[in-house]
Amino acid sequence: MSNESPEELPSHVQGVDPQGRPIRVEREEFRTKILPDLIKATENDPERLTSVIMQGLREGFADDLIAAANRLTVIDKNNLERALTVLSVVQRDSGDLDLAENTLEELLQRKPGSPAAYVGLGMLQQKHGNLDKSEELLMQALRADPNYLDAVQAFLQVRHSRVGDEGYAAEVERLMALEGAWRAHLFRARLHLRSQELDRAGELYREVLQREDVLSDSMVMISNDLLQAEALALLDELILPRFEPGKHHPHTGIALLQNYRIKEDHVAGEELLHQMHVFYGHAVGNELQPFTAEFDRMRLAQLPPPPPPPANPQIDVLRMDRPVWYAGLGDPMWLLPPKGPGHKHVILMALALDGQPKMEPGQEEEVGRMTRSLPLWFAEQVWLTTQNRGTAGLSMTKNGGWAVIGRPWPDEQLCDQIPAADRSDTLIVTGKLGVDGDRRRIELCVLDCGSRTRIATAVAEGRAPEFGDMMLKLMAELWPHVGGASGFKPSVGDGAFWHRYANALAQHAAVVVTATGGMPKERLYGTRFVAQWLQGAALSETRWQPGFWALGSAMCVLRDLGSKVPLEHARLVAEVFRQSPPNSPFARLGAVILPACGLQTLWDGRKAEVVAAADSEPVVKEWLLKVSPQ
Repeated sequence: MSNESPEELPSHVQGVDPQGRPIRVEREEFRTKILPDLIKATENDPERLTSVIMQGLREGFADDLIAAANRLTVIDKNNLERALTVLSVVQRDSGDLDLAENTLEELLQRKPGSPAAYVGLGMLQQKHGNLDKSEELLMQALRADPNYLDAVQAFLQVRHSRVGDEGYAAEVERLMALEGAWRAHLFRARLHLRSQELDRAGELYREVLQREDVLSDSMVMISNDLLQAEALALLDELILPRFEPGKHHPHTGIALLQNYRIKEDHVAGEELLHQMHVFYGHAVGNELQPFTAEFDRMRLAQLPPPPPPPANPQIDVLRMDRPVWYAGLGDPMWLLPPKGPGHKHVILMALALDGQPKMEPGQEEEVGRMTRSLPLWFAEQVWLTTQNRGTAGLSMTKNGGWAVIGRPWPDEQLCDQIPAADRSDTLIVTGKLGVDGDRRRIELCVLDCGSRTRIATAVAEGRAPEFGDMMLKLMAELWPHVGGASGFKPSVGDGAFWHRYANALAQHAAVVVTATGGMPKERLYGTRFVAQWLQGAALSETRWQPGFWALGSAMCVLRDLGSKVPLEHARLVAEVFRQSPPNSPFARLGAVILPACGLQTLWDGRKAEVVAAADSEPVVKEWLLKVSPQ
């Protein structure tokens, strides 16, 4: 682990966003905001906390990881060797070499002969410039375990620095001669690959791969080296038939996904990607993200080009008269608050785009989603927090696909679309979105169709990431005019959460519309991103239960579309269901959500309990028996 000075470190930390697109976060923002949140979220999970610490070390944040590394030694009782080793690396990279040495000596006392301790001590001696002592300690580690990866790598690194390229192969062969050694064979094969000696590399690989006891461990290095050397034929021969998702290391599967990406085999690639998400999505989800976009792109590229849009496309309004998460759940009217006599119908139109702003690449999608997410969220909130019912009116082209109109629908035209008998009980919320670089301005008005007059207006401005705060401001001002309380604000969640959640609703709407025939099914893409977005929103504010209903709705709708993505969320859905009381909405919705995720047996095992808990609610019990017959 290098101990780079601040000026040598990159200015940004690299990552991927929920759509698999590369993003760059400024180092200081990552250090002060993201890293502390990651540590807090994993402080009771040794595996995940170790991953967070190692990520922080790779980015050069050792000084900020000392408390987390000490925490790891407290919670990682089943793997004290790892915990103390990680702590020593953090101490070493933060500059406290004496403390790192003390930690490693403690490890040797508590676990005599630990190769991890010898490697750590050997690396400290290397830092001090004592190469002879470093080699001696590293060889002690190799005598304890000739295949201990860190020991093999560290020893060869030290010897390479002393003998150069000319003598390096002999050092590798020296380790190959150790009793029971197989790891060094992989380093020798790597040298053969670099020399384009594929046959000789293949012979060594076949010898190692005959050992079932090291199969998973060896396949990681072999697959990545073959990929790096572009020896794809050997990868297909040696790794593809042996790799079993759920049994072997996920990085081997990631190398095979890269292989399919290079070959542009999106069919086989997507099938493997699905299996990878089922077994490893919780552990390496970020590393899998880019492949969804790649394989979707390949699939869409093979479709016939869509017909060119007409010069003046006809725009229709799609009305969603229930919250978008209502879709696919078997018509659970009990989930929505009943509305009393005389209640009003509030229709919330998609935002129009104010003028024709010049947008940077990628902004079109974000801006278009914003025009839909606000009415979808407002319509949901009208249903849940006012005496009225809400409908989202989304703009679509006649031939299928979202539309963003250039100006709001005229008031008279909107009122004329409402049947005369219903106008006195109808309110329409319409408005426009202004875009100026990173700045956003939203203007809304409430139109009373009965009197054909505007009864309220509201304006909110801010940067694009502040969209959630803008929504809350608009809600507080408009709510008394649409049947809610003055100055209303949801009891949970902040602006950042509601921004994320509203975006999730807009993403889900595309899936719902496709399932109802409003968009071409074959051109639907990014369904995995939609489900992951919904899951992320639900987990970011677990007190907001409709977030989990939205996730469950997506599982049902995607299943109906023939997607395998719901199976990838079975782990989380099962856990949420287990933790849900039998009279809770999610436990009841489990009747339709669990089968969509391949969890029929889990539902069957708890069905009687959930149905019995609804004995005093005939409407709920009738629904349960309808969607899950005896």
